Formats: sequence, structure tokens, C-alpha cells
Amino acid sequence: MKKTLLLISLFITALILVACNGSSSGDDTVIKFAWWGTSDRNIATYQAIELFEEKHPEYTVEGEQAPWNGYQQTLNNRLNRGTEADVFQVNYNWIYSMYGEDYFMDITELDLDLSKYPSNEHAPLTVNGKVLGLSISETGYVFYLNKAVYQGAGLDVEDIKTWDDLIAAGNTISSTTPGKFALGRMDAQQVAILMFSYLAQITGKNVINENHELNFTQQELITGFNFISDLRNNGVLISSNATDTHIDGPTNPNWTSEKYGGVLQWNTAISEYQNTLPNGGANLHMAGLFQQEAGDQLGMYKKVSMAYAVSKRVEESDAKKEAVKTFLEFMTTDSEAVEILGVDRGVSNNSDTQALLSAATEKDFTNSLEWKGHEVVQTLFNHQLTEDVNLYIHPYYEDNTFRAIYESPIESFLLNNINANEASSRIINRFNSELKRAMEG
Repeated sequence: MKKTLLLISLFITALILVACNGSSSGDDTVIKFAWWGTSDRNIATYQAIELFEEKHPEYTVEGEQAPWNGYQQTLNNRLNRGTEADVFQVNYNWIYSMYGEDYFMDITELDLDLSKYPSNEHAPLTVNGKVLGLSISETGYVFYLNKAVYQGAGLDVEDIKTWDDLIAAGNTISSTTPGKFALGRMDAQQVAILMFSYLAQITGKNVINENHELNFTQQELITGFNFISDLRNNGVLISSNATDTHIDGPTNPNWTSEKYGGVLQWNTAISEYQNTLPNGGANLHMAGLFQQEAGDQLGMYKKVSMAYAVSKRVEESDAKKEAVKTFLEFMTTDSEAVEILGVDRGVSNNSDTQALLSAATEKDFTNSLEWKGHEVVQTLFNHQLTEDVNLYIHPYYEDNTFRAIYESPIESFLLNNINANEASSRIINRFNSELKRAMEG
């Protein structure tokens, strides 16, 4: 009986300790950090963590690595149970779809120096005046071309500047080197942004307007789909995605064997495609975003690529807040850590971080495909603003449920199951109502 009472007493004591501040005081020196990434990112992150613990022996970091697939659902489940890490990597739109205001801490309470970032960088991460994430990098879709495919057809990738140039190259490649394409296979997500970028160049419209509604008319969508048909009929894209059902682009045999000559991808994720090519992707060229006319700088959609969010529980302890602040400052501004992490999470707009990356001696980050793509994204987007065109990506554009409203018709179109009229009708009919539903939760 005494033993039972003792166990009950110990159990109650443990509950009291957990209820007070969510953890024992000793846990304030332990920082749990969760992220998704490839093996390269994981290795670099653990190296940075090890360095942090060397420089700050008063703290211990528990890393929680995960692959991209399943990370979002796992994080969502942990947030609902209150078991999330202290610091966790998030996509920009999750701040909205995961009720970030309820679960994420306002990072201004950490007194981080946000003045080193462009003044508007954290606006998309701000809800009701609360900054719910620290921007790691911004990103946009950029074309990358494989010089080997183009050279095999007697072409120079440096000459491809406009859509007409790309179509002419597609014709040359398909006729000179049968079985090869100027680009190749693109999935519905990639084709969506290609089509919306093309239409933005013509109309100056963002795909979603300030009233949270589709900004393109049905006729404009038909124009976009007809343009995709032009690319398929002229050796730029494959004629039907039914002829190539590989889902993972970087490991697609037609990409790795250099039958496909290019890809449209986030500049922050191009290494996935680069690493699966012969010679480490040395032939991959950053081609920017093709234009209607040479010299134009239009059609660039942009967003915060990813951010570091902080659990709302952290605000309950001044000691834990200091630990998290120290860790975040280290990961983003320590000279050695910045060089270790490189540009795998993208190129930070933090002026100090960029200066450190530019001055790095072990590797020329400014010559990387990520950095070159970043420069194009920023240049085009900023130019658009001077023309009163704002193509910042809507926070619900990539919502998992909503995105099917435009991606499913596009996928059916790419499989040649429906035509441009039907595809555009399906998008028009459900776009606004489903976007409203997603935003209302």
C-alpha cells in the first residue's frame, strides 16, 4: 500500500512539474529543432548544431530531421498535441493553414534584429501584427537548362531569352536529336506556375487578386492552355504526360540520361535536379524566366521559401526565450555556421548573412545555381513593383486541398483527357468557392 501511495505521489509531482511552464527548469537549456531536408542539408545542419554546442556549451540541441514527405502532417499533429519542437522549419503558407497565430510565437518577443532584412520581408509572415516566423530565404520559379542537350543540337543556351527562342530550340532539338526535348516533362504544379507567369507577362495580373478571387478570365486561361499546347507541339514539352508517368522529376530516367533539356523549379530546390545529372550537374545553366520580348523583366512570382517558427510554449520561459534567440542568431549570422549551411535553404536576404556568404573562402556560393536564381528572382520581382505589378504568391495558393482545384484540370489536360476549354471551365467553376472554403478553415 505504501509503495502504491509513493508511486501516486511521484506521478502527481511529475504532473505538477509538467504543468509549471511545460517542462522542468533544466529543460530551458535544451533546444529542440525540427526540419525537413535532403541528406546534404541534414549533414550540414548537424555540423552547424555541433559547432553551436561547442561555442555555447551551456546549451544542448536535439535535432529532429525528416524527409519532406509527411513532414507537414507530422508537424500539424504535433502542434495539435502540444509536442512540437521549440524551433521548427515551416513553409510560408503554413503560418495561415496551421493557425500559426495560435501555435507560433511572435518572434519580436525574442528581440531579434530584423533590420538587416528588407523592410517588407517579414510582412507575409505577419498576422495581426505578430511576426510568426524568421525568414530564411525567398524563392521563385526559374528555368534551368542542360547545356549538353542544347549543344548536341548545335545550340547555345545563352541565346535562349524569349518564349519564341525556346520554341525554336524545341523544334531544333526534336528534329536534330530525336527523343530529346528543350524541357521535357513538367508536372501540374510546374505547368500551373508557367502558365500563370506567361499570363502575368501579358496582363500584369496576379493569379489571385486582393479580394481573394481568381484574377484571370476564362478566355485568358484558354490562352494559357493554348500556349502549353504550343510548347508540346514544338518539341519543348512531351506531347502527353501519359507517355512518361514518373512522378519524381529529379530521378526521372529521362532527366538523368539527359533526354530532357531543362526544368522550371524553385531556385532554392534546384540542387535536387543538379545532383542527379552526370558530372554533378556541371552542365546545368540558370536561364532565368523567358519573356515575351528580349529585355522584358516580367512574370516573376515570389514568396518566402521557408522560415524558422518558434513554439508558443517558448514565450512562457525567459530562459528558454534566450536560448532560442541565441540559437536562431547563430544559425543565421555566425560566420562559420553560415558557411557550413551555405545556400541549401536558399540565399538569405539578411545583409550580414549575404556578406558572409560572399566572403566565404571554402566555396564560391555566389556562383551557385541557387544564388544566380535568387538574383533573377529579386531583380524581376523588384522591377515589376516599379510598374505597379505585384506577383507575391497568395498564402493559400499552395494549400494542399485548394491547389487541386487548378492542378487537377491541368493534370487532365497534360494527359490529353480534356481540352483547353474544359480545363479552364473546371478551374473557373470552383476556384473562388474552394479558395474561400480553404481560407475559412
